[in-house]
Amino acid sequence: MRNSILAGSLAAIGTGSLIVADHNDRTRVASESSLELISSRQLLPERKRVHAAGRIEGTTETVLIRPHFPGRIERVAVRRGSKVRAGDPLFILVSDRFSAQADLAHADLMAAEAAKTRLIDGARESEIEAAKQEAMAAETRMENARLRFERAERLFAGRAMSQQMLDDQRAEFQTRRALLLAAQERLQTVMAPPRRAELLSAEAQIASARARLAMAEIDLKRCSILAPCDGDVLAVDIRAGEWISPEMPDAAIELVDTGRLRVVAEVDEHDALQVRLGQTVQVSADALPGKFFAATVTELEPRMEPKKIYGGWAGERNEAHARRVWIDFDSMPNLPVGLPIEVVIDVGE
Repeated sequence: MRNSILAGSLAAIGTGSLIVADHNDRTRVASESSLELISSRQLLPERKRVHAAGRIEGTTETVLIRPHFPGRIERVAVRRGSKVRAGDPLFILVSDRFSAQADLAHADLMAAEAAKTRLIDGARESEIEAAKQEAMAAETRMENARLRFERAERLFAGRAMSQQMLDDQRAEFQTRRALLLAAQERLQTVMAPPRRAELLSAEAQIASARARLAMAEIDLKRCSILAPCDGDVLAVDIRAGEWISPEMPDAAIELVDTGRLRVVAEVDEHDALQVRLGQTVQVSADALPGKFFAATVTELEPRMEPKKIYGGWAGERNEAHARRVWIDFDSMPNLPVGLPIEVVIDVGE
């Protein structure tokens, strides 16, 4: 009986040892599988995201409008918040002086053109006839002087005239002959066509007058300051009657093209080289909690500069350099220019 109990106990102990051994084997196998799973998960690449602060801007940055030259403002044609089209007047300067300069330049041009026309047309018929008559009169006076001189020579040969009287007749004849030649040259000049040099000089005078007129008209047009592009007026810092100059520190009008809104963000120097064109972006703003906008990186600035845009979140580095990144929305949102935003750029694995 005792032997039977001992044998049963040994059998039970053996069975329990087998069960414990089997459990330990299963636990070891499960642990090894778990380690292999964790190891494989650690080998899988993780996608990295870069956070950056930015703001909403238009197609271009803010356009600062100033006049081309000093002047007094006659009228302001827009106000803050106005929508303008390219070529619309923004403000107008008093233009009386420039209008007078344009009129004077136009008159000079007309005078230069008239001088060329007169040169081509030549002298009038009455002027030609008068020159002919002067030449005929000079010829008659010369002939009369020649006859007197010949008579004086005969008288001098017969000792009936002094040497002085002969010399006076000779001088009179020579003078009349010279006057005849001058009258004949003047007649030929009046009847001759214009020379090439004269035409070139007349054309130069016309070109000079036309250039002065163009400059005067440009200055006159610049009295009306026009919008360089479509957009919204952000600020108007002028009033009618004020004196304004392009050297003033503040712009007269600030304009932004809102035809396409963009995001400009500044990526910290430690993440700047991970950003590439075409990477996807998630845009959010504190003003719209829970709202996210899909966008894409479309432009990278090729230089680094001291950071100017800050997000204000914990751990943000302020004293650092940053790279500007321009981001285009996949679909155009309705957001105001200058709105601070946060971007999350998916830079890949």
